[in-house]
Amino acid sequence: MELLESYLKAVKRYLPRSQREDIVAEMSEELRSQIDAREAELGRPLLATEQMALFKAYGDPMIVARRYRQGGMSLSLGWELIGPEIFPMFLIILGLNTSIGVVVTIAILLYIHQPISTAALLRPAIIQLMCVTFTFTILNLVRRKFPQPWYYPPAALAPMIPIARWISISGLVVWCTFTLWWAAIPAVPSLFLGSAAKYLELAPSWHRFYLPLLLLLIAGIAQRAINLRKPFWTALFPVSRLLINAIALGLQYPMIKSYPYILVADASNSAHARTIAANFNIGIFWGVLSWMWLYHLISAVIYAWYSAPHLRRLIDHLNRDTELTHELKGIL
Repeated sequence: MELLESYLKAVKRYLPRSQREDIVAEMSEELRSQIDAREAELGRPLLATEQMALFKAYGDPMIVARRYRQGGMSLSLGWELIGPEIFPMFLIILGLNTSIGVVVTIAILLYIHQPISTAALLRPAIIQLMCVTFTFTILNLVRRKFPQPWYYPPAALAPMIPIARWISISGLVVWCTFTLWWAAIPAVPSLFLGSAAKYLELAPSWHRFYLPLLLLLIAGIAQRAINLRKPFWTALFPVSRLLINAIALGLQYPMIKSYPYILVADASNSAHARTIAANFNIGIFWGVLSWMWLYHLISAVIYAWYSAPHLRRLIDHLNRDTELTHELKGIL
């Protein structure tokens, strides 16, 4: 009943605290009865895929939990930004991201012997509020268009859910566009610097990170292309994302330390050029690098969680093969 427990935990996460235990106990009894009845009908234990079919028929954990919440909170500004089904997950992710961002910011300020100010702590909190809200607003729009697929499924059940085509296609469109832009920057610096490319240039340290980042982008595109063709290769999705985010996270520190990122190309230029270069450097540092490490860290943790069932399955498979080998040797 490991899969059942995983499903119940997923539903429990979105239930009202005061009613969680009672509701989960009721659901557990109902689902166990369905499983027992199906096993009695077949005369054998249910396969994992057959249990998953029952859970799919019962519903997405977010939607199931929604049935037990009266009203439910949402975020609206004239029109619904984040619906009540995914609002609990929005609060969980926002709280996690913001907490990690603030704690690590304090640690960094202490490490570099800088004063801990309200502005310094508000910056990561505001960035996370904007990024998480934007992400969940897009997810809310997707749920309206594709109401059936599960979002944030339990890790134990995720291997049995094929990668949705819209996920692979949207990823290909976005990241192919970004990768082409990144690949073209050395030949056409104005794609990055705009009209300032006449008197600004990328710092030499930038070239150390150009190729590694390009390879990571290509790896992400390859994963999406393969999963578009092979949606049931569910292990590829979390494992490749785990590796990509872990490598990108490792690049963050040397990238941050390589400041400044933009230089004035011609020393004869006026103070205006130096001001523009300083604005670029501040924008890159605070607008991208100061929070991108947090994105990669949290992504790596999430995909490690989703990769764990695949690793356990691989270990079990290797153990069975070893046992079978020992048995054959004993027979021979």
